[in-house]
Amino acid sequence: MGKKVANDDAAHKLQPSLKRDSRDAFSKVITRKVHKPAKTCGELLDAMEGEPPPRLDLHVLGVLAKQRGRRYHMKK
Repeated sequence: MGKKVANDDAAHKLQPSLKRDSRDAFSKVITRKVHKPAKTCGELLDAMEGEPPPRLDLHVLGVLAKQRGRRYHMKK
């Protein structure tokens, strides 16, 4: 049975970006993003193994790979 939930405008705007597809329910987004704290390393490992791989921006990853090893010099 469903319950009513009140969320502010910022949370409401963030929710669509956390959905995996258009049929993903708000409760699925919440249970996927809010985790019970792990008490042991085994619980942490189990939780991490159950997660999908992170979504990466391949363009940004390529830029980082090209610039790897370069030093950033701040302007004085």
